[in-house]
Amino acid sequence: MAVVLLQAMLCALTVPALAGDDQMGFTSYYFSDSGDNNVFTTSFSLAKKVLQQTALLIDIELDHVKVPAVTAVTGATRPQRRINEPFEKSRGQVILGLEQGLGQNTTFATNIYRSQELDYVSTSVIGTVSQDLNDKNTTLTVRGQYNADLVGKILENGDLVNKKKKVYTGSVNVAQLLSSTTVLDLGYDFVYLKGFLSDPYRQVKAFDMDGTYEIVDELHPSSRTRQAVAGKISQMIPTIKASLIGSYRYYFDSWKVKSHTVEVKLNKYIVNDLIFGVNYRYYSQGAAYFTKGKYVGLEFRGDAFRTADYKLKKFGSNNFGFSLELLLQGLGRLNPDLEFLQNSSIELMYFRYFNDLDFSANIVQGSLKFSI
Repeated sequence: MAVVLLQAMLCALTVPALAGDDQMGFTSYYFSDSGDNNVFTTSFSLAKKVLQQTALLIDIELDHVKVPAVTAVTGATRPQRRINEPFEKSRGQVILGLEQGLGQNTTFATNIYRSQELDYVSTSVIGTVSQDLNDKNTTLTVRGQYNADLVGKILENGDLVNKKKKVYTGSVNVAQLLSSTTVLDLGYDFVYLKGFLSDPYRQVKAFDMDGTYEIVDELHPSSRTRQAVAGKISQMIPTIKASLIGSYRYYFDSWKVKSHTVEVKLNKYIVNDLIFGVNYRYYSQGAAYFTKGKYVGLEFRGDAFRTADYKLKKFGSNNFGFSLELLLQGLGRLNPDLEFLQNSSIELMYFRYFNDLDFSANIVQGSLKFSI
C-alpha cells in the first residue's frame, strides 16, 4: 500500500512503520489554554496479529478535564451546580477492533467503541473497507459508523437527567499517489444526527418587548444533516528533508451553516531526530438559520429555536502554531537497553487562536508517545 506509506511520511515526517507483526503504543497528552481549561489524556493501544491476515485491536484512553468557575451567563458547557467553583470530570474510552485482510488488496475492519463520563455516554459501531487499486498507487476507503449517545445534565441538586441522540456517519476517501513524493487525498463525509442536539448546560436570555428577560435553556432542532467535501495534497521535499501539506474543506448542513477551511503545514528536520513544524489555518462560516443576536418575543420562552453556541454564529478564525518533535530513535540505536525508544517521541506545540467574535486563546500542548 505505497500510497498509505507515503502519506504517513508526508504528514508527520516521524517514526517509521514497525517491523514486527504486533504493535503496542502509549501516549500521554496535556492541553491548556488561556481560559484555564485543562485536559490531561493517557492512552494505551495494542494491535495483535492472530492469523496471517487477521489482527485484533484494543485501545484504552483516560481523560481528566478541568473547567474554570463561571461568573456570568455564558455558553459554557458545564453544570450550573457549584458554578462558582472549578468543575472537574474524567472520561474513559475503550475500543475493541478486528482487522481482516481479504486477499492482497482489500482490508475490512470493524470496531466497537464505548466512551463514558459523568454526564455523557457514547456507544458506536464502526465498519471500514479499504481497497488498493492501480498497482497499489490508489487507495479507496469507505467507512460507516453508528452512534447511540446519552446526553446527560447534572441538575443543581446533583441528579442526572439523560436524553438520547443518534448519529449516522458515512465517508468516502480516495488517496492517489501522483509521484514518488506526492499524494492527493479527496474525501466526502455525510452525517445525520437525530434526537437531543442542544447542549444541556448552555442558556440564553429571552427578552420581552419591554426589555425584561428570562434565562432559558437553548433549544436546537431535533435533526441535522451535515456534509463536507475536502481535498489535500501532500508533498515531500527530500532535498531539504521537509514536507509541505495544503488542504481545503467545504462544509454545509441543513441548519444553513456553510464553512470554508484552508490549512497549510510545513514539517522540517532541523537536525537528526528533531522536527520543526509550522501550521496555519483559516476558517470562515455563515450562521445557522435560527441564530439571532438577541432573542425577543414570548415564543423564545417556549418551543422556538434558540442557541448560545458561538459555533452556530457567523465568524472567521485564524489558528497559527509551531511544534517541535524529538524522535527518540537515536537513543534506541545507541543503547540496546533502550531499543524500545526507536518508535517513540516527545512533542511540544504552541497555537495562537483568535476569531472575530472577540475571542482569543493561547494553547499549549505536549505529548509523550511510546510505540514498541
